[in-house]
Amino acid sequence: MTQDGAIRKAKRLARRTLDQGSRIAGGAVDALRRGDRVLLDAPPHGMRLGNFLYLWLQVHLRRAAGESISVRESRGMEQWCDEFPALRALTADASEIRFSDRREWDGAWLYQRFGTDFTRDQLQVFIGDVFRERVPAGDARRLVINIRRGDFYGTEFEAKHGFDIVPFVDAALDRFPDAEGTLVVSDDPHWCRRTLDSRLRAHAGTVDYAAQDPLDNLLALGSARLLIGANSTFSYWGAYIADAMHPDARIVMPRFHARMPHGSDAHQLDPRWIALDGFDGFDGGAR
Repeated sequence: MTQDGAIRKAKRLARRTLDQGSRIAGGAVDALRRGDRVLLDAPPHGMRLGNFLYLWLQVHLRRAAGESISVRESRGMEQWCDEFPALRALTADASEIRFSDRREWDGAWLYQRFGTDFTRDQLQVFIGDVFRERVPAGDARRLVINIRRGDFYGTEFEAKHGFDIVPFVDAALDRFPDAEGTLVVSDDPHWCRRTLDSRLRAHAGTVDYAAQDPLDNLLALGSARLLIGANSTFSYWGAYIADAMHPDARIVMPRFHARMPHGSDAHQLDPRWIALDGFDGFDGGAR
């Protein structure tokens, strides 16, 4: 591990220890809270859009059932609330929080279990309310591929999230013999060009690479009719949106999500999608 990597790891461990101490102390205080509103108490750091959307979904479906509930605003939410005003309506900022608000947090599953924490119908109503006006129609014959790299590789997170991307992509491409052209959406397009470009061109001709912009990337995934996803919550949400917007969408995902105490399968997947097993070896090979 590099010196910078060791420093980042030490900082994360320190934050985790502080968070654990804060949660213990907070639990004692929470016993005093008896208000009529629930706050989903997102961690102050460490989460990004994919995880946030499961919290917003949870609030959306529980409000529909008559519950008084909001997501407590966390760092990184503001830009998405600006883009999608329906999300802001589900969020409580610091000025709106009351001491009496009851706190809730699912630290084990993060409200992400398809069919347990939410149903397909609830998911699609949420997507319609939040995203419908922003998602373009998409090209019915173009294959969109999401490749998640980032800190899943080359850091200590690789042992948890790393899987064999190249053989997975090869197997997934076989499910789309009719694709004409490919759009690659990735946080590491340079790796994709170096590692995947020739096989993508051999399969479907032209290959384009999306600019690294989270909003545009999400909408590109959501517009797909043919989609190969990754083992990331961002990718799952792109697929949820694509599925809701296009009833004829064909979606292929890795079954693998991460090496967790409860197993490695992605509990976020819609069972109607094609989930490919395997590719979860961790042998230090090229990924």
